[in-house]
Amino acid sequence: MKKIGVLLMIVVMTGSGCASLWDAPKNILGYSTREMEEARATSSYLVYQTDLKSAFDAVADIVTDKSLYVHIKDELRGMIVVMNVPGVVDTTEVGIFFTAQENGVKVEVSSRSTPAKKAVALMLFSALPEFLTDM
Repeated sequence: MKKIGVLLMIVVMTGSGCASLWDAPKNILGYSTREMEEARATSSYLVYQTDLKSAFDAVADIVTDKSLYVHIKDELRGMIVVMNVPGVVDTTEVGIFFTAQENGVKVEVSSRSTPAKKAVALMLFSALPEFLTDM
């Protein structure tokens, strides 16, 4: 019984750290978004007077038109992760997050790479108004 208690304590302590055991499979497969979510504290964002689906679809169209590689596209979680941003290392991930607000939808661009974040934000924020009026 004592061994089970020690084993349980080790599992709990390992799984509760910053580099969580629960996040390990996502890291190995390349689908962890923790760093981009943490980078949202310094994200670039604008709020658009539209609904979540229209904003999500418009951004998906823009990143496809700009030949960015869509690494993750999750409408339920309100996020798109792109890579292959011109001018930066092609494996740099940039997260685009969507949050419903009273006055519309907040579109956030975050990345650990400031140049990648700025490039994608400029690309999106300059094109989004046109895409949203066409929808």
